[in-house]
Amino acid sequence: MDNQQLHDFRKCIDVAINSAEEMEQETIKHATSETFLKGFKELRAVEQAVLKLKEAKMWLGKILEARGSELPKEFRDKVN
Repeated sequence: MDNQQLHDFRKCIDVAINSAEEMEQETIKHATSETFLKGFKELRAVEQAVLKLKEAKMWLGKILEARGSELPKEFRDKVN
C-alpha cells in the first residue's frame, strides 16, 4: 500500500468516525429511563467502535510517519 492509499484509507476511517459519533449522539438523545440499560449497552458499544476507529487512524498515521510523511502544519502541535 503506498502513501496515497494510506491517506485515502484514513479519510474513509474519518467518515466512519463521524458516522459513529453521530450514532453515539442519537443513542444518548433517545435514551429514556425504560430503555436506559439497553441504551447504555448500545452506547458503550458505539463508544468502543469510535475508540477503535480512532486507534486505526492513529496507527495508519504512524505508518505514514515512519515512511517520512510529515503531518500538515495546521495539525502539528503548537508547542515550541
